[in-house]
Amino acid sequence: MHAEPARETAPDELRLHERSSGFVRRGQVWFYADDVAAGAVLPPRLVRVRDEAGRDLGLGTTGPSKLALRMCGPWPDGPLPDRAAFFRQRLQAAFERRAGWLGPQDGARLVHGEADGLPGLVLDRYGPVLVLQATSAWVEQCLDAIVPFAAERLAAEMVLARNDTAARRHEGLLQEVRLLHGRRLATTTIVEHSVPHTVRPFAGHKTGFYLDQRPARALVQELGKGRRVLDLFCYQGAFARNALRGGATAAVAVDESSEALAVASADAAAAGLGGLTTHAGNVFDFVRDERAAGRQHDLIVLDPPAFAKSRRELDGALRGYRELNQKALRLLAPHGFLLTCTCSHHVTLPRFEEIVRQAAAGLPFRVVLRQRLGAGADHPAVVTHPESEYLKVLLLQRQD
Repeated sequence: MHAEPARETAPDELRLHERSSGFVRRGQVWFYADDVAAGAVLPPRLVRVRDEAGRDLGLGTTGPSKLALRMCGPWPDGPLPDRAAFFRQRLQAAFERRAGWLGPQDGARLVHGEADGLPGLVLDRYGPVLVLQATSAWVEQCLDAIVPFAAERLAAEMVLARNDTAARRHEGLLQEVRLLHGRRLATTTIVEHSVPHTVRPFAGHKTGFYLDQRPARALVQELGKGRRVLDLFCYQGAFARNALRGGATAAVAVDESSEALAVASADAAAAGLGGLTTHAGNVFDFVRDERAAGRQHDLIVLDPPAFAKSRRELDGALRGYRELNQKALRLLAPHGFLLTCTCSHHVTLPRFEEIVRQAAAGLPFRVVLRQRLGAGADHPAVVTHPESEYLKVLLLQRQD
């Protein structure tokens, strides 16, 4: 039971219980309706958040989902900013933090939700194209304050809402893809580590490309020289093409999507990268057949989709990750490398490493951990908000 005395709050304020206020001070960013001592969480809006004694805790946004309050960080105490001023300040600060990725052919995440004090908003840039996702009702209501500022500041030719993510259902929002600004561009091209990539904003995975794997792609390019490479769950073959750029003798890219593989082949040809072979099919079947045929690879990239999209799916996901990693390790040539990934925030780094240990148990060679990686610097993780650190990448090596 909460025992704080009743205290009046302004319409644009929420007051938290003492225990919840302590969590805010320790960096927690997500809160539920029963964390609120006074003030209404609806309608969705920007609010001043205060503790049980009325002391300022910063700004937050409210909404209709179980996450009734999302903290936005500090703001000078006093009247609330209007939404145009709020987004102008937050967006400008986020862009300045990514100043090194604003070149004409750069791709980068410019807004990463809670890490940039803008919960419920993701904004990715692919050269002249901006793609956003709004996963909170309040952000959805504020697109008229977000889009014009971002488009003008970044000289965007197109701003697209890739609001087809299932997370929007929790806020009662429609799943849709909608052109918000400029002319329709079905494709655009970015260049990363000297490798060009076709981005399909309307049809590609996520917002069009896996920007978060920038560090891992650089590592694969570094390791590729003279090696035979296998890129599993390759999507558009970005890892395979980086390996070829680094001097790989051959690369096999495997994915269920023939359309994505066609983009991989076209991008490799346009960049003059020979040696790419694509295979459309089920990865589990492919690795089984490779093992039966006795084929081995010097560098394998295993980057499956998020098997655990909820806690209910976690046990099955762990079994899937374990099986895949064991099969991939068995395909390694002597001294070969496996770059293995999980993008599920439900699979923590310690748990992922335990999966790898279980997968390596009983193999007729030693497996060593050479490196840990995560998402690129344009995807910062809030250290007090572990849900923001979703991507885990391990570089393993076979030692005989």
